[in-house]
Amino acid sequence: MKLLQRLFLVPCLAPLLALLLIAVSTTRTPSRLQILLWTSNPQPIGLWMALAGVGGAGLSGLAALLLMPAAPSLRRQFHQPVEPNRPIDDFGINPPKGADPMPERDIRDPAPTVAVSYRVVQRGASQQRRAPDASDRKTEPVASQPMSSMDWGDSPDQDW
Repeated sequence: MKLLQRLFLVPCLAPLLALLLIAVSTTRTPSRLQILLWTSNPQPIGLWMALAGVGGAGLSGLAALLLMPAAPSLRRQFHQPVEPNRPIDDFGINPPKGADPMPERDIRDPAPTVAVSYRVVQRGASQQRRAPDASDRKTEPVASQPMSSMDWGDSPDQDW
């Protein structure tokens, strides 16, 4: 043990030594220990104190020994790279062969815009909207109106 550990051992074991001194001095009067329904044989109070102190110190010492880190192994560890054919100075900066690099632009360039094709479905009326009169309403049923030849899916080649 190191010198510092030996110096710390004395104050740490001092309460246990004091407990054992008190236990030795109280060995005259026997008493029984009762836990729930179980009753022990009559023993001196000092013996019970010594058993409790030594048991607690033993359990805490065992826990301390189990929590101590194991000595590190003195073996070298050699880690091989996953891709042995890759140059060492690459560090993932260069893209792999066959991949198209992304186009780069200057920081001062404006953000790119997206061109979206659109189609005007119905033009708005140039006149102000007014309530339809009774004479403006058609009396023909909807099914009898002629169907237009243009529909949404008729021309798939048209660029939307």
